[in-house]
Amino acid sequence: MTNAKPRPILLAACLLAPLLAQAGERQLDVQGLDASRVAGATLMVAAYRATDPWLGKPSWAQRFALAELKIERHADGDRVSLTLSGLPDALLSQPLALTVVQDANANGRLDRNAFGMPTEPYGFSNDATGSFGPPSFEAARFEWAAGQVVRLKLN
Repeated sequence: MTNAKPRPILLAACLLAPLLAQAGERQLDVQGLDASRVAGATLMVAAYRATDPWLGKPSWAQRFALAELKIERHADGDRVSLTLSGLPDALLSQPLALTVVQDANANGRLDRNAFGMPTEPYGFSNDATGSFGPPSFEAARFEWAAGQVVRLKLN
């Protein structure tokens, strides 16, 4: 019987394994798309933690070209189901809030009119709304369990 010593590479791999784990995937259903503004548009999804500046720089973000997605037509608004990939496990293990914007002109931001009101469809997790501005993080916060499909409606 040999007296085996742990190898540095194996030891490092074991210690770093939690950090290198595959990032999670989650399902998001978005209702209320503006079907007349799909060509060339993107759907921007962002996730925020409580420690992030709310509606500032998100912990995670992903864009989807709407022309490449299967949009379902419904009487109460067009819908799309998304698989969000690359979500860090550390993000999914704590309360978070989502924002979704249908960027109709694909300029990478939520366009607003002269009064500061959004001119493109947008929404928040929990279908949170605010009075004279965006909702608070607390109104949009939730905990995302594995297998749970989160649904939100665009305004």
